[in-house]
Amino acid sequence: MAKLGRFRRAHPTILLGLAIALVLVVGSAAYGAMKVIGDTTPLPGVYFAVPEAPHLTPANADQVVYRIDAGRSTVSYEVGESLAGQDHTATGSTKGIAGDILIDAAAPARSQVGEMVVNVQQLTSDQTVRDNRLRHDFLQSDDYPLARYTTTAITGMPDQVQDDTNYQVQLQGDLTVKTTTLPTTIDATARRHGDELTLDARTTVSLAAFDVGPISLIGLVTASDEATLTFDLAAIDAATIESPANLAFQAGPGSSAVDTSAPVGGPSFSGSVQPILERNCASCHNTGTAGASVWRLDTARDAAESASGLGLVTSSRYMPPWPATDEGIPLDHSLRLSEDDVATIVSWADAGGAIDVDPETPIADNNPNVPHPRNDLALEADAPYTGSVDLSNDYRCLIMDPKLAATAVVTGYEFVPDQTEYVHHALIYRMHAESREAIDARDASDDGTGYQCFGGVGASSGSLDPSGNSGGRTGAELVGGWAPGQLPALYPDHAGLSLDPGDYFVTQIHYHFVHNAPPDRSSLRLQLAQDAPENYDHVRVTTYLAPAEIPCTPTESGPLCDRDTVLAQLSRDYGPTAPGIANGLHLLCRTSIEQLAKLDGTVASSSCQHRVRNEGEILSVLGHMHEIGKTYRMTLNPGTPDEKVLLDIDNWDFGWQLNYKPTEKIVLQRGDVIQVECSWDRSKISPTAEPRYVTWNEGTEDEMCYSTIATREPHAP
Repeated sequence: MAKLGRFRRAHPTILLGLAIALVLVVGSAAYGAMKVIGDTTPLPGVYFAVPEAPHLTPANADQVVYRIDAGRSTVSYEVGESLAGQDHTATGSTKGIAGDILIDAAAPARSQVGEMVVNVQQLTSDQTVRDNRLRHDFLQSDDYPLARYTTTAITGMPDQVQDDTNYQVQLQGDLTVKTTTLPTTIDATARRHGDELTLDARTTVSLAAFDVGPISLIGLVTASDEATLTFDLAAIDAATIESPANLAFQAGPGSSAVDTSAPVGGPSFSGSVQPILERNCASCHNTGTAGASVWRLDTARDAAESASGLGLVTSSRYMPPWPATDEGIPLDHSLRLSEDDVATIVSWADAGGAIDVDPETPIADNNPNVPHPRNDLALEADAPYTGSVDLSNDYRCLIMDPKLAATAVVTGYEFVPDQTEYVHHALIYRMHAESREAIDARDASDDGTGYQCFGGVGASSGSLDPSGNSGGRTGAELVGGWAPGQLPALYPDHAGLSLDPGDYFVTQIHYHFVHNAPPDRSSLRLQLAQDAPENYDHVRVTTYLAPAEIPCTPTESGPLCDRDTVLAQLSRDYGPTAPGIANGLHLLCRTSIEQLAKLDGTVASSSCQHRVRNEGEILSVLGHMHEIGKTYRMTLNPGTPDEKVLLDIDNWDFGWQLNYKPTEKIVLQRGDVIQVECSWDRSKISPTAEPRYVTWNEGTEDEMCYSTIATREPHAP
């Protein structure tokens, strides 16, 4: 750390700069230079550092600059929460604080508070699972690691400052959290003792107002909107600073020693806990996997540092994820932990989370319920795609060509999202060689990688109809996809997707760019059959949809509560076909807007029955909604003696959209009926969002009731 400059010493005065840290807790803003202090081992993706704030310079001998000493300062938050069914107050804190306060002894009213910055990535509490999700999902601290507070006025300054005397002051200023700046007032008690100023301050803020809430992780935690911020700060005369040590601090959880002693009263880590983690957690949380951005599990150290969190998320059944209920048919390869496995992890965590192995011992993926197709062929676009935050919901079609010289059969695949923060979902279409000229022309007409493709991939006869399907040799055939939480696909023996020479894929990716649009190079990995193509049955994917009509509640109002106004906006955003999807589904399902645009409190629902379009054995079923989904159900032959609930989800979570495989053999036949039912809850919409009628459409803020069934069609001799 560079040596901090010295300043001329003068008579100290109240300090009040305290407002400073207020900036902290809730969010972050501009990313300034950050200086790592001390020998720390950061938590995954977390920078334990003191941020660098702008320095103030005294203009004369009557002015003294005080600098926040992070080693002796703490900013903390308190917020009411329900965690795993228990109501209590959550508390977290940070020491990553920086800022200057200039006190004018001759005229205290002319004192200044410089810009104060706080490293919000290091907010830590008693639960690492809470900390990681707060940083990742709500503070988005990878992109906005710093918060800032700019003081605009100070009231309550005395005419003269005495040592060891408390002064009540108030700071008015602007707090910036992520990209939101709002006026915020802080009440503080300031006290000077020699060359030191101490500050005790408090304020309350709305999490929703700063786009940090409402905090809700389905099945785990919900938090109140109001957070209390408390500042316990020490500032020292900057002219006395001799070395960086004056501003150093120890990071806390990230730098604490890992307990490698033998467990006392708890199970062995290596003998009992490690096998459970390798069997059930590593496949989603090893580096490079979908869950690593939330919590990384590569070594025994990672497990030990998160022992209490592991006990919490497993005992609450929040992890591993398995949203399907037991109301439907038995489903294969459940990710749920057994009662014995949960008891083992909880017992280990309660005993202190000790490990009896080297902390750097790898935790390797060994999950028999997660498919692991070979990577025989890796496909990606010719170049990364870079979007723009000006188009927050961006649909991009990327050509991925296997360049086959002979017929091949895909027996497994994995879509690998590159920028997981921004890839909302992806649909994979098989394109026949006859469509290539039209697709190449579409690609060439659009600048950048790929081409914009709201509504469909754009083959001449292959745009999606309201049922989500297209056909014909020049059309597009949906063959796969990806959504958050989805696992790789591995087809049963001697079943697969046939590709002829010249056939290729177009992958339609929905990007949701909120505050950044980094280059993305998502890819498609294929496992290919190793024997003759004629030995394989065909895999078909069929979509079954239902409308979505979610009107504003009686207490909401505004221009966007009008359905026609929303559809006009969607037409401008996504093209003229957008209203056609929302309206066309009513024709398909023989429903009406008036019939469905009703709320039960804040909940709307919809359903649709379809005749089976592709016969054959069911390989997997999938339900898809967006972020205000509440429940989902798919039923075969409803209301008949042959009724089977194929999939039931009673608490929808957008983060876990799995392909579910029936345990029993179920064959779809001509005349069978598939019914899909969805419900949505407007209470999941941010209270700061403009009230809006929600229909079935493309954007993250819109909704869907989307389903697929993969079937196995016997190969014709």
